[in-house]
Amino acid sequence: MSELKVQQLLKEFDLNKLKPVIFIYGNEDVTKNLFIEKVKSVLATTVFWGDELDFKTFLNEIGTKSLFATERVIVVRQFEDFVENLKKEELKIFLETLKKITLPKRLILITSFEKIPSSEPYKTLVSLADVLVSNKLSSTGFYTSIKNKLQREGKVISEENLQYLVSLLNNDLTLAKNEIEKLLLYTADKKEITKEDIDAVVTPKFEENVFVFLNNFFKKDKIALKQAINLIENGAHPFEIQSLILSQLEKALYVKSLLDEGIPIEEAFSKVGITAPIQKSNISNILKSRNETELQNLLKSLYSLELQQKVFYQDPTEKFTEFIIKSLVG
Repeated sequence: MSELKVQQLLKEFDLNKLKPVIFIYGNEDVTKNLFIEKVKSVLATTVFWGDELDFKTFLNEIGTKSLFATERVIVVRQFEDFVENLKKEELKIFLETLKKITLPKRLILITSFEKIPSSEPYKTLVSLADVLVSNKLSSTGFYTSIKNKLQREGKVISEENLQYLVSLLNNDLTLAKNEIEKLLLYTADKKEITKEDIDAVVTPKFEENVFVFLNNFFKKDKIALKQAINLIENGAHPFEIQSLILSQLEKALYVKSLLDEGIPIEEAFSKVGITAPIQKSNISNILKSRNETELQNLLKSLYSLELQQKVFYQDPTEKFTEFIIKSLVG
């Protein structure tokens, strides 16, 4: 089974190169939506949702003939829900119907599967249809997409501020689309995007706030205390945040030990398993902000903190807040 990437097809959109039946899977909804919008812009398109589409309606739509035999597209989103409601006999008829679909009729079936099931009707589908995959971008790919978007809009942004912006968007194209549009509108009368512009407009989701906090925490920026309190007030448990601090600490110390051995920084990153530009930037910033002794002391303080919380049952939030304060002023 050969697959095509939806992201690539959006750049080189040509339905004439695709089969009458198209099956799309993957966990990135934005590119699926963009693909369907492209289809709707060139052909008459009817969109159904799988949990609302009954088998009789589907057969009627597939069997309907246009008066002028013009090309028409039927889209079924959440196709897995439609399949789940099919009876055994209906599934058999559905498979036979798939084999008979020819132009000018087109059928596009969209699922949220990250992996295509081996059961029917998917087994038959992949043999009849063009299979398109719509997965989330890698960290590097996401970074590049944001950079290219800003360049196309004629904006100038420093590498540091670009990495900061990307860190707030958490590889989420839906979030990125909304936040970048807000940022472009906010900076419409200026060429360069600054950190102040980003902070004024971009609203990160909960997960992104964690990483913004980590960056400020290691830089000893006093705002980290407020961010830590906000994280807890919004549902984060101190143990969860401490675990992330520990992970960053261990990676930074490992990289530092490799650098001390004379290993080039890129090779050190590779050995530690750090590949994304943002991850590299975060660890580099930690090593610039804190020396090895500070990192070792921070590690000891973190172990002491968890001992107080988990062995002596002291209040986790209270002790975590004390730990943050001491770490920022120490």
